[in-house]
Order: sequence, then structure tokens, then C-alpha cells
Amino acid sequence: MRGLAERRRRKIVALAGILAAGAAVSGCVGSPTYGTDKTANEQLMSDVSNILALGPKERQSIDYKPRPELVKPAKGSTATLPEPQQSVASAENPAWPESPEQKRARLRAEADENRDKPGWRPQIEPDLARATARPREATPTGQSARYGDSGVTPVGINTTKQSEEFRKKLAEERQGSPTNRKYLSEPPLEYRQAAATAPTGDVGEDEIKKERRLKAQARKNKGFSLPKWADINPF
Repeated sequence: MRGLAERRRRKIVALAGILAAGAAVSGCVGSPTYGTDKTANEQLMSDVSNILALGPKERQSIDYKPRPELVKPAKGSTATLPEPQQSVASAENPAWPESPEQKRARLRAEADENRDKPGWRPQIEPDLARATARPREATPTGQSARYGDSGVTPVGINTTKQSEEFRKKLAEERQGSPTNRKYLSEPPLEYRQAAATAPTGDVGEDEIKKERRLKAQARKNKGFSLPKWADINPF
């Protein structure tokens, strides 16, 4: 009886081991791989075996090469090297912009030199004229005072000089002076000179006349029709 019970117990233990091994194998086969070539259980066993492994993996050694030597000029060639170029950013450069102090000194010198020439008007007052006392002008009253406060010039006063000065200042602000570089943002003077073949003085066709001509041509292409008074009137 004891021998029979022992054989039965051994069979039960063996059967339990076979069932456990089968469950483990089925779990390894059926578990997902998560985008890798191994299942989760296989990856776990691989990680555990790598942890228990003694010694690091063999790595490929880096082949270090020495740097080449510096390329030096031949002996005796250093004596023929060119001289260093002078800096163009200097006051001796003709394209160097004129400072306000230099411009003021130049205008004062021109005023002192040409003060005896008839008809010549300086841009600023010379030192001699500035030192000379001038009679105080009477303060405008009435209508003249109102015109002075509003900035409107009364009818009858010659405004030719004011118009010329206004056009001159407007041209300098838009395109600068062709003979003087005032700001660093302005191009050098040699870049402002027009080419010999460039057309100058030709302003082209008047826009109003051009519009009337195009309208007349369009009506002619459509058919005959009486012209409008605005197209006939040249003014």
C-alpha cells in the first residue's frame, strides 16, 4: 500500500510539472512583442541574464590619427608679403560723411570769404554779421500777426524763394545731394552719378493726357461715339 501511494504521488508531481512547463511555453509564444523580435517574457529573461553576466561587452576601439603639421610659408617668402591695406573707414576718405561741426565750420568760412560779393547769400550768418547788433524788428500786430501765427502767407507776397527752398529740402530728403554725403545711410557720391547713356530730362507723357488717349482709343475700338467734354478740354 505504501509503494502504491508513493508511485501515485510521483505521477501527480510529474503531471504538475508538465502542466507548468506547458503553461510557460504557451505564455511565451502567445504574448505580444511590442514591435520587437522578442516577447515580453523572452526580453525579461534576456535582461536578467545580461545583468548576471560578468564583464562588459567587447567594444570596437577608435582609430585615432594624429593631426597633420601646420603649413608654413617657405623660407625667405615672408619678405615679399604685401603691406597691410589701410582702413577705408577714416576721415581722409572722400566718402566719409561730414559731421555737423565740420559743416558749420565750412559754411562759416564760406560766409566770411564771400561776404563782400554782391548777390551772394550765405546759408548761415557769418561771425562778423552775427556779432554786429541789428535793430529789433517791430512785432507784427493785427492781420499780419494772425498770418504769422497760422503759418499762412498773405496773398501778394512773393513766394518763389520759399518754394525753391522747399523743393530743395524735399529733394535732399528724398534722394540726397549729388555733391555732398550727409548721412551714413546715403550711398557714396560715385554711385549717384548717372551713366553717360542714361536718359535725363525726359519726364515722359503726362498722365492726364495718357488717360484721355487710352479712353479715346478704347472708344474707337468699340465703335463711333461722341467724345466727352472732359476728353476734349486740355485744361
